[in-house]
Amino acid sequence: MKIAGTRVHVIPMSDSWVTESVIANPMSRYPAYREKRSSWFGKMSGAVVEIVTDEGTVGLGFSGGGKGTAVKAIVDDHFSALLIGQDPFDIERVWDQLYRASLPYGRKGLAMDAISGIDIALWDIVGKITGQPVFKLIGGRTKDRIPAYVTGNLTERHLAEGFRDVKLALPYGPSSGEDGLRTNEDLVRRTRELVGPDGRIMLDCYMALTVPYTIELARRLKDYRIRWLEEPVMPDQIDAYRRIRDSVDVMITGGEHEYTRFGFRELIEKQAVDILQPDIYRAGGITELRKIAAMAAAHDLPVIPHGVGAATYHFIMATPNAPEAEFVDIFAQGGEPALEGEPVPRGGFVEISEAPGFGYRLNPRIAAGMAPIW
Repeated sequence: MKIAGTRVHVIPMSDSWVTESVIANPMSRYPAYREKRSSWFGKMSGAVVEIVTDEGTVGLGFSGGGKGTAVKAIVDDHFSALLIGQDPFDIERVWDQLYRASLPYGRKGLAMDAISGIDIALWDIVGKITGQPVFKLIGGRTKDRIPAYVTGNLTERHLAEGFRDVKLALPYGPSSGEDGLRTNEDLVRRTRELVGPDGRIMLDCYMALTVPYTIELARRLKDYRIRWLEEPVMPDQIDAYRRIRDSVDVMITGGEHEYTRFGFRELIEKQAVDILQPDIYRAGGITELRKIAAMAAAHDLPVIPHGVGAATYHFIMATPNAPEAEFVDIFAQGGEPALEGEPVPRGGFVEISEAPGFGYRLNPRIAAGMAPIW
């Protein structure tokens, strides 16, 4: 059996609270780009990598990063030629070849987004050929079901859906001064009132803060018992992560915008974070997240991946030091899932079927260009 062809489906993403609401971000220091992420990121698009074998088995893998058009260019112009004729079971070899071949322009960013989608599609193929769900191929069940928290500032909606633990998107950063800091505190206060004393609250800072601001924010929020502050500074400022972690009484997490075991090795060795949060659609797919989790386990660090979807949940199910999952409420304001049949949390938990591969299929309306995702 050999890989016979590849195709990348580029799908426009619909507008949502993620792109159109006030959320602190790396561009917030510039007033023209403070109000919404779409003002500087432009139109987001997803990419689903489709790989077909010469026997007709089809594997699908979502690719992260929000720039599906660029992922398609990399796959079509470079990676596809390296994939044709390969054995789809040789996943480690394929991963290594794609990584090495893209070193002149890759290592992180879009090249790794593309490799991640390819890797996930290959695991989907192997699962379908063997008749096994992917989580059974990479370790089996380590838990009966997966606890899930929800990301988004629609807490009343989320509580009605059965969630008890919420991660808030921090609205304001240093450029909004004292008024913004007070507004952040008000949001957390209201959320604590809604979730009660037993609900857990996390804050996603999305690379928007500075070391002094993060320390002051943690001080202001001490009485609200925040579980963690996520990605307070830009990903390459690893020493700043460590300075913050040494200065506050709340867990510091990160890794959503980090790539491969090499990037996470530095986070681990510098003791920069309390929890690692790789994104399976960016950091290298199933193959690379297994290596990241193994390194983390050797240092007694939990791995709670960023993002949603079957690939993420299958990885968590098979990984002992991945205790829970995130669910980003991207469906709150319209759009459709690119892949039908993906697990969705119910009552604050994710349950996974034993369908072969990842158990999903390409949404025919998406494939026909009739609808945006999310």
